[in-house]
Amino acid sequence: MRDKAPYEEGFLIILLVLAIVGTIWLFAPFLEALFFAMILATASYKGYQLLLPHCKNSKTMAASVMSAGIFVGVIAPVTYLLVEVSLQVSSLYGSAQSWLAAQDAESLAQFNQSLLTHLPINEATQVSILEQIKQHSQKILGLVQQTTVFLLEGVLGTTSSFVTFIGLSVFALFFFYRDGHAIAHHLKVLSPLENVYDQMIMDRFSSLSTVLTLSVVGIALMQGVSFAIVSWLLGLPGLFIGMAIAVTSFIPVVGAALVWIPIVIYALIQGDYLTAVVIALWGIVITGFVIDNVMRPLMINRLTKSLGVAGEGLQVANHTLITVLSTFAGLIHFGVIGLFFGPVIAAMAITIFDVYEHKNSHSLDRT
Repeated sequence: MRDKAPYEEGFLIILLVLAIVGTIWLFAPFLEALFFAMILATASYKGYQLLLPHCKNSKTMAASVMSAGIFVGVIAPVTYLLVEVSLQVSSLYGSAQSWLAAQDAESLAQFNQSLLTHLPINEATQVSILEQIKQHSQKILGLVQQTTVFLLEGVLGTTSSFVTFIGLSVFALFFFYRDGHAIAHHLKVLSPLENVYDQMIMDRFSSLSTVLTLSVVGIALMQGVSFAIVSWLLGLPGLFIGMAIAVTSFIPVVGAALVWIPIVIYALIQGDYLTAVVIALWGIVITGFVIDNVMRPLMINRLTKSLGVAGEGLQVANHTLITVLSTFAGLIHFGVIGLFFGPVIAAMAITIFDVYEHKNSHSLDRT
């Protein structure tokens, strides 16, 4: 076996870095979809393994069935909700534009005067405010029109890009199911870390993906179904409201309140006080307290314990501060899908710290 030529190792490392950077640059438009598919595939991989014997051990058939099941059970309902929201916003935009086109300075002042009479403001202040509204009515109307256009474009743009994102995710999901084991083995071979640390990182990612996905989907189903039933009983569009509650429940702390608070306000404006009270109580007590603050921690703890050794170190999944901050950070950076990405990225960073601590425990100063 010949000796390595001078600088061969350094040159190879440079080529490796260039290859990694070039690959990331090339596939940058698809990284979010691939990461999302990897999370879903990892979280549901046990289902694929259980399904495999029933498909005559055909990896292709089992991967196809699992991908179709994930699409129908998880992805399609969310896509339906976004399309439905786009249609509702389009209708609302048309009505708002018609109303705004019929307004002038006088009608706008009368509208605001009717609002001001219900506020604890003295008459002189009301007159001053109305004069300011008359003087700047055109700017106000222009700002409202720009805002409605911006919101419409945001929802429609998000929906169209989301549909493309979903198509790519389902496509990648099939290959992660079919070839996931081989991909993981190849990564362990290429990694310069010892296999025990490679396995530690992979186990932590697999466990976290399972806990995060199942707990989020489980809570979403609980909140969505419960609100859909209550909405139907009150004569409201239960399917749409239930879907909206289910999707917004992914967001910690505020979550479903983004949907049920506007419903309560609308019911109060319409004089339907029974609907307003029932929705408010259900949102605060059942959705906000029982499901979100009682059922969610119980579900996460049960899922973590069911993983045994693989579930060790997953306290981050139930740490309120880290969960909230990482979720909102993911939302800011990646949009709706960042609700999954944020907590996973934060937890994997903590896993890397754990690996470093474990590998260098002999040299760390613990005094």
